[in-house]
Formats: sequence, structure tokens, C-alpha cells
Amino acid sequence: MIRGTVIENADGRLEAWVEISVADSLGNLHTVRAVVDTGFTSYLTLPTEFIERLGLQSVANLPMFLADGSENEYPFYQGNVLWHDRLRSAAIIALDADPLIGTKMLMGNRLTVEFRDGGEVIIAEPPSPH
Repeated sequence: MIRGTVIENADGRLEAWVEISVADSLGNLHTVRAVVDTGFTSYLTLPTEFIERLGLQSVANLPMFLADGSENEYPFYQGNVLWHDRLRSAAIIALDADPLIGTKMLMGNRLTVEFRDGGEVIIAEPPSPH
């Protein structure tokens, strides 16, 4: 189970934050706080500087539409994220903003968010079939 907290920004927006760990090129884990963004349909975004510290190699540049409607190409990396105590392969997009966890990363999980400042965020694996 991955747990986090809802934080109210200075402008009154509520964001669901969790901590995850991403493996570097040597397999060492590095913790990062990320916003759960159900409007982001890929896996994960990380700032370029953080990706460089991880030593990940760019796979390609991919077009991506942002929430403001703009479209740009961003570097794409293949990496591993510690997800429910197991390493999971994930597409990582370099975006110099707060890290985001998207719906492809959440696929097959249950997301529960108590939308109030200080509210609980839970990303849980669904119960296994009997």
C-alpha cells in the first residue's frame, strides 16, 4: 500500500501527494514526492535534473499534450519504480515541473483520496481473487 497526504496549495488547490522510489542506472533507489494526477494518462513525469542524477538514458522524444492545451515533445526514459514493494517498469517523461503519477501507473490499483487539507491518500492493490 502506498500512502500520502492531500496538501492545499497557496491558491487553494488540493493535490494528492505520495512518495515513491525510482531506481537509478545502478539499481539504487531514490525517493521522490509526486502528485497523483488522474488527468495525466501516462506513467510518471520527473524533472530533468532528477533523471540526470539517476543516470537514465533517453529512449526517444514523445509528443505530449499538457493541461493548458499546448503540445510539445518531451524526452522519454525507461525506468523502474518501486511499486507495492516490487520493481515495476515505467515510462518516465522529463518534465520540469512537480513530478506526476499518471493513470497508467495507477492501472489495476485502487485510489482513495480524502479531499481536504491533510487528507489521506491511499494507492492499494485490489484484493486478489479467491
